[in-house]
Amino acid sequence: MTAAASVSEDELRTMLAERSGLDRDALWGAVYFVPRTFGLAWPLPRDKAEEVLAGLLDNLRHVLPPPRHEEQDGHQRYVFLSEITEHYERYDTRRLLERIRHAGATPTGPSFGADTYDPRSEQGWGARPSAAADHSGKPSWGWWRAVREAGPRPLYRMPNPYVGEGPPPVDRCLALRDRTGDTTAYREALLAAVREDPRQIDCWAHLGSNALARGEAEMSALREALGFYQTAVAVAELSLPPHFTGVLAWSEMDNRPMHRALQGLGLTWSQLGEQTKARAVFRNGLWTNPADQLGLRYLIGQATAGPRPRKPKG
Repeated sequence: MTAAASVSEDELRTMLAERSGLDRDALWGAVYFVPRTFGLAWPLPRDKAEEVLAGLLDNLRHVLPPPRHEEQDGHQRYVFLSEITEHYERYDTRRLLERIRHAGATPTGPSFGADTYDPRSEQGWGARPSAAADHSGKPSWGWWRAVREAGPRPLYRMPNPYVGEGPPPVDRCLALRDRTGDTTAYREALLAAVREDPRQIDCWAHLGSNALARGEAEMSALREALGFYQTAVAVAELSLPPHFTGVLAWSEMDNRPMHRALQGLGLTWSQLGEQTKARAVFRNGLWTNPADQLGLRYLIGQATAGPRPRKPKG
């Protein structure tokens, strides 16, 4: 076999880096174990190299397994992203999540005041979102019945998504956009922020919003938005306990980045025609935030083959 018809370990790592967009050095382990994983020897025949590349790329995008939990009959809970889809859109999402999990993700804690959400109380029923129609149509209410039947649930808050002093990274990026009008510089600033600290849920969500806006004209931008929103949601989920049945009220500022990410992910999947996935995400948003300041009660019923949903609020 000639050298041109075979692929060395070094060449395969280069090919994998080019196709995934990941740093070549970060792929050393995945390529090193190819002989053991695929039962082959170096150098690889060209056709086998393509099969191996396909397998490696698939593995890079495969979702982390959902957290192990004991099912409780009759109790609705938050449904994790890895239970909704088998693959992340971005090749780096799984590695970022493994990096955060290895460092130790900060868990959710009781809300300030350690209150309980009771859907039948003045604060619960009285805070029920408007039933009036708007330009998106009439709201759907099946989710509200599930909230009512669940009864009182504890209120939680996500960990503070911003570390260090000074304005949060997302605020600095938005200030740059507003000051200069340069959306390219804004996007690059958001990317720099998540490279420095991948826990920046709001930065991932704003990257998703930027791509979703471009999705009106180009389908590839919708896939880009999907990757950003999936990453935002998956990072947020690292803070949730395995069987999460609590409420993440919008009134807790630290909960808002996750809710914005859920809204954007549901919108993106809906626009891509993945309505079952979109509805699952919208249900998560409504289950964890029944007050529904983002209007998901309209979007969940609209997640069909009908008109395209409106763009994110917030």
